[in-house]
Amino acid sequence: MQNIPQKNIGGEERKLGLKKLHFWVMVNLGLVFFVILLAYLSYRIYNGQKIKPDISNLKNPKQSETIALVTRIIDGVPVEAGLENPYPVAVMIDNSPEARPQAGIASSSFVIEAEAEGGVTRFLAIFSSLNLPDKIGPVRSARPYFIDWTNEFSAAYTHCGGSPEALLKITRDGIVDINEFYKGESFWRDNVRVAPHNVYTSRDLLTSFLNERGLREGKYFGLNYKGENDISLRPSQSEISVDYKLKGFQVNWGYNKDENHYTRFVSGQEFKDEQGGTVRAKNVIIQTIDAKELDEKLRLEMAVIGEGKAVVCRDGICDEGSWKKTSSSARTRFFDKNGQEFLFNPGTTWVQVVRPEISVMIK
Repeated sequence: MQNIPQKNIGGEERKLGLKKLHFWVMVNLGLVFFVILLAYLSYRIYNGQKIKPDISNLKNPKQSETIALVTRIIDGVPVEAGLENPYPVAVMIDNSPEARPQAGIASSSFVIEAEAEGGVTRFLAIFSSLNLPDKIGPVRSARPYFIDWTNEFSAAYTHCGGSPEALLKITRDGIVDINEFYKGESFWRDNVRVAPHNVYTSRDLLTSFLNERGLREGKYFGLNYKGENDISLRPSQSEISVDYKLKGFQVNWGYNKDENHYTRFVSGQEFKDEQGGTVRAKNVIIQTIDAKELDEKLRLEMAVIGEGKAVVCRDGICDEGSWKKTSSSARTRFFDKNGQEFLFNPGTTWVQVVRPEISVMIK
């Protein structure tokens, strides 16, 4: 009987089965990978992290982001749209020798320096609420004429007590009031300094006060601003001297042509704040105001509502003119000899308020 060779049918079937198994394993793995990728992309998009192509290495990307800049009302500085009018805060800052160096004053947008009593000057430092420093002070007491200046900014007035006339005026004029006597949570006393030169406030404390009352947007008129003079039009040097009567309060402003700003000196020393910031200004105004002593404590009454002489210094050049303020809430305006309002450089403005008998030299 003839033997016929048998084919290995079982082996071929096993090979075919293994190929099918391998195929479906790969298909399943692909499906698993696809599901994971889909879940990952969904998670990224859900959390606001949209995936964008990386164009950082492209030399000329077709699309670029532009930020619209507008003028900040308080000081004319360019800022992003929506940040031009944050609520202002006005802080009474001590200028006694025991209070120096003061904290935070170099960060202010607008400062008015005027005598309080006995020849001692005091600062009303006005800040944008979005540009408050970590520490501000020492904070001192209110005086009526500083309230009139605060009122023209519709600012939150930050102080520690005040004269009887000032406290009455705050209530009568409806000033947003942050008085340490009643709002102690907005202040602290520093044991390193001797009272009354030891009251301070801060960005966090003032911001908390404003937020609790929903005070976010300012309600006041700004000054008029211009572009800075070209360096070729600026003088090589200029100096402003204000000789307040009391020793240790003589003020000088030295002009820097390259940076186009004025640096403040007191009794010949560069004036810096506690944080080490040098006090500089883009505009310096000398405002002459009549004043008289009221009592044995040498408190003053200043005629801040009215008009008088002024000198406005910008770009190293000082021009004579006048000032006018028609009411407590009206902004003080400064006019040149032709009756036109002065235009100011964007940045910090300092107003040196002087009585007519105080000597001022400009050279």
